[in-house]
Amino acid sequence: MNALTAEKQKFIESIGMACEQMFGFPRMAGRIWGVLLITDREHLSSDELMELLGASRGSISTLTRMLEGVGIVKRVTVPGERRHYFRAADAEALIQAERASLASFIQLMHSGLHRLGKGERIAKSRLNEFRDFMEFISGEYEELIERWYKRRGGR
Repeated sequence: MNALTAEKQKFIESIGMACEQMFGFPRMAGRIWGVLLITDREHLSSDELMELLGASRGSISTLTRMLEGVGIVKRVTVPGERRHYFRAADAEALIQAERASLASFIQLMHSGLHRLGKGERIAKSRLNEFRDFMEFISGEYEELIERWYKRRGGR
């Protein structure tokens, strides 16, 4: 595995810091995503990520699972290999993961509404507003995906 250039290391560190500040991720999670974004290979193994980032096996294992859970990293299987490989998710996968998260929160808002009494109008108003907003945003994602593919010239 080739060492990372100073410029690539700066990019990876910037992604790590941005993910920490914007999403509350551990910085190493952002670094993993950064490496997967900037590599010119289809995918990297856990061992390669450990080597490139100077991270422990446990850290790579825990954080790649977290990144898979939020939809920005995909696990890749390689026929005949037992090792774990990872790649950065494509743009549509990111949007679909966001839509799935929104759907979960919409269900939570419905659940909260069912738990309120008749007189709790402020809480009902708040939950309804969040639910309506999340439903609106979720619906807009479909149009965004279509516009994205139109802009790129198809799927």
